[in-house]
Amino acid sequence: MAEKMMDVADIRFTQEHVYDTFNANDERAGGVMDLVEAILAGTKTVRDMPLIRVAVKRGAYWCVDNRRLFVYKHCQLGQIPVIIMDWKDMREFELKWKNGLATRCVTSEGRRVGILQRTDVPFPTSHAVEPSLCTITTPMMPERQSKHDAQIAALRARREKELASQNRSSGATAAAEESLRGLFAAADNPTPSRQGSTKKKRPRAEVAEAEGREAAQPEAEEVAEARPKKRTKAKAKAKDTGGVAGCTGEAAGDAPVATGKTGAPGPVKLTVALAEDSDDEAYDVEVTAL
Repeated sequence: MAEKMMDVADIRFTQEHVYDTFNANDERAGGVMDLVEAILAGTKTVRDMPLIRVAVKRGAYWCVDNRRLFVYKHCQLGQIPVIIMDWKDMREFELKWKNGLATRCVTSEGRRVGILQRTDVPFPTSHAVEPSLCTITTPMMPERQSKHDAQIAALRARREKELASQNRSSGATAAAEESLRGLFAAADNPTPSRQGSTKKKRPRAEVAEAEGREAAQPEAEEVAEARPKKRTKAKAKAKDTGGVAGCTGEAAGDAPVATGKTGAPGPVKLTVALAEDSDDEAYDVEVTAL
């Protein structure tokens, strides 16, 4: 035996018909409609009762608890828990299956069942009922039938929503478990390092600093190469003009040359102004005639 979730629509009746009470000799056992109303009201669930017993025969699932199966089919419960048994484990399976064999051609191979009414409790129409096999003396009135059908539709919608939520939760749990298994597997089987390789991975900060130095080096070399060219340009200009480029002061032009006490020329102060594109500042020099 094993418990399994199954769609109630996939389970078949073994018998030809069922009564609307659970025990003809004991009213305390209640009736089929009492259980239907309790399930629709939410005061009872499938888990509040023994699970129905199901076994496989000729590729189909058959149930020996036919009255509860009718209640679950009528209420359109969808997925329900059941007990899966071997057909030979209980003689009841074979006996009840033979009971419904003669009328199986009109019950759509056990998908519907006849109802024999013992009480005066109004009985509703149902997709799980085979009318040709029914004896119903007190049918449910149309107005009450409409409200009853609305209750079934509301219960079905609520159960479908709950099932979808459970499936999403189960999917998330399965994904988390799979992720954890992957982490544990990686921890138990670390990737082997390449043989003969002893090179250590450099920190990111150190790598970034080295890249910065390499990027700055070409720029510094360009500046260093540019400076001598600018000075050479200034000297070339001075040579073309026959003196120092941009010279100002007492020695510039035809100004007289200063002399000392002995009449020898004295030192002359010159201001050297470099070319406009030079990075150096103007500076003063003294020139002494020999």
